Amino acid sequence: MALVLPCVKGTKINKLGKDHFFGGIFMKILHIGDVAGVSVEISKAQRKLGHKSDVLSYKRHPFGYKTDFYYPINSKFPYNHIQMFLFFLKFVGKYDVYHFHGGSLLPKGIDSILWKIFKKKLIIHHHGSELRYKGENYIYSKFADKILVSTPDLLEWSPNGIWLPNPVDTEEYELIEPNSQPHKLRILHAPSSREIKGTEFVILAINKLIKDGYDIEFVLLENVSHDEVLKQIKLSDIIVDQFILGWYGMFSLEAMCMKKPVLCYIREDLAEKYKNLPILNTKPEFVYDNLTKLIENKELRLELGIIGQKYIENVHESKKLAEKLIELYSN
Repeated sequence: MALVLPCVKGTKINKLGKDHFFGGIFMKILHIGDVAGVSVEISKAQRKLGHKSDVLSYKRHPFGYKTDFYYPINSKFPYNHIQMFLFFLKFVGKYDVYHFHGGSLLPKGIDSILWKIFKKKLIIHHHGSELRYKGENYIYSKFADKILVSTPDLLEWSPNGIWLPNPVDTEEYELIEPNSQPHKLRILHAPSSREIKGTEFVILAINKLIKDGYDIEFVLLENVSHDEVLKQIKLSDIIVDQFILGWYGMFSLEAMCMKKPVLCYIREDLAEKYKNLPILNTKPEFVYDNLTKLIENKELRLELGIIGQKYIENVHESKKLAEKLIELYSN
């Protein structure tokens, strides 16, 4: 049975009217942790809705997403957890909702008991490896008010979880024009982890394409800033995402925002459940075949780009998702 959230304790705002805040309630929200910029994007959208929303991180993301509070932790287990917990105590009592990304602070989720003693709303938001193939931690799953997952494949390990699609601020992409300069057809792959993303299948396919005489340029992007990733997406014609996990990532979202066609593997059961995804569904062994389709068919590239952008606006727009989150907090 799904857990039910009690009403969130907050400050009533009358002068701005109930249309400005959900239920006339002003919320103070702290996001703990940064995974692929998701918490940063959610927080930004919540602030646009008029709420106080901040992000606390303990490590810098390779893409350089900026958080409101940063406390670097370099010690090893178990001292790293103790350090994180002690620093976090500075924020207890200053927010109504504590939204944890990637699990709670202490091993086994013991700290989740404390947040309930303090009568704070506790949200656990899973993004991947901390949940996949492991399942939920019993303690925080018992005390969390809501458990969220960023991709629907994670629901397999979170029976009470709610899928909240990863957010994208589509307004940021409205002024980005496609690359119209004469150039070789450009294929981009930007893995955060070669093993997880299936980069070996991409490289094999690219080598075969070049051997077969296709006049292409391949860009393998690693360990660069988020701004550089966006710049390279803009300059590219085909985006190659991931082929192991069975769902698309933030890289695909940003590519679709810029009307770029995307290759990615979508697990069969998820493809059946979430029909008409604007992605060329590609198993690892078919990367070469589907890249060939896109290289040879400009109309298909344009079509996927157009429907991809509309899909992002309908499913992943950050303001809509921020409104849904405020409703979940309030329930």
